Amino acid sequence: MENTDIPKRAEKMDLSIITVTHQSIRTIDLCITSVIASTLNCTYEHIIIDNGSTDGTPEFLEKAYLNSIRLIKNSQNVGFSAANNQAVKEAKGRYLLFLNPDMNIQKGYLDNLIEVMDQRPDVGLLGCKLVTPWLAPQPWLFPVKLPSLFSYLVVSLRLRPFYPMHPSKWYFCFSDTSEQEVEAIRGSFMCMRREVMETLGFAFDPRYFLLYEDVDLCKEVQRLGYKILYHPHVTCIDYCSWSMRQYSPPWSYLRMLKGIKIYVSKWYSPLHLLWLSPMFALGFVLRIPRWGIKNSLKALCWKRPYLT
Repeated sequence: MENTDIPKRAEKMDLSIITVTHQSIRTIDLCITSVIASTLNCTYEHIIIDNGSTDGTPEFLEKAYLNSIRLIKNSQNVGFSAANNQAVKEAKGRYLLFLNPDMNIQKGYLDNLIEVMDQRPDVGLLGCKLVTPWLAPQPWLFPVKLPSLFSYLVVSLRLRPFYPMHPSKWYFCFSDTSEQEVEAIRGSFMCMRREVMETLGFAFDPRYFLLYEDVDLCKEVQRLGYKILYHPHVTCIDYCSWSMRQYSPPWSYLRMLKGIKIYVSKWYSPLHLLWLSPMFALGFVLRIPRWGIKNSLKALCWKRPYLT
């Protein structure tokens, strides 16, 4: 059933680009300029919603790009999913492109995404080719397979080398130059059909604060009967390491675990958490020697998620 809280588009527009910023002063300039350079004839809007940045991001946007973007400012960090859902309510496009602030469109045009989506009504989500800042494709930037319960156990206990069926092994068989249907794409660049969002009633499940909301969305899209397409003719540089560097590794790990717990409860059963939760806790302990006791304790107390 369609959620009536999500407004229909008020006027015809091809694409609504939505970017959530939080302490993104280092990368947002490149992101916006690459969007401007990568559009030809399509009509688009770029909605940027700032999640309580204190590094000067909103001030920079107001000074440099106020005529090129629509800026929404939150007084605090409400989370990635909630901020995207907030922006979606303002979006007018037939398609929604969720673009992280650390993305730099390097090759291809966004007009091409619209052409592909128009020609493939069976596609609900479309992703592009992601490369590192030195323009090299890396397996960790490829589309992924949807996780299984056993794969969570393998990753949390750092047993990946001993599990031949783990999704990471699939990376090395993946052709990053071929357009193909995949199980899941990275949330840093996601082009969504508007009808998908209207059917779900949200862009991302608001229970996810940060991390794993993209995996959940891919699962939702497939549940609705849509396909997910990898489209390599648009290439983006992903500066993810710059953005995630502000968070301490143990804090990021705990956020990921929280997302996994929501995902498992939603798509499997809360009973599975009875045996997964102790494994997650053990996985945290196994990583303490690498992180350090001080940083690990701060993360457990939910204090100072940022590195100093």
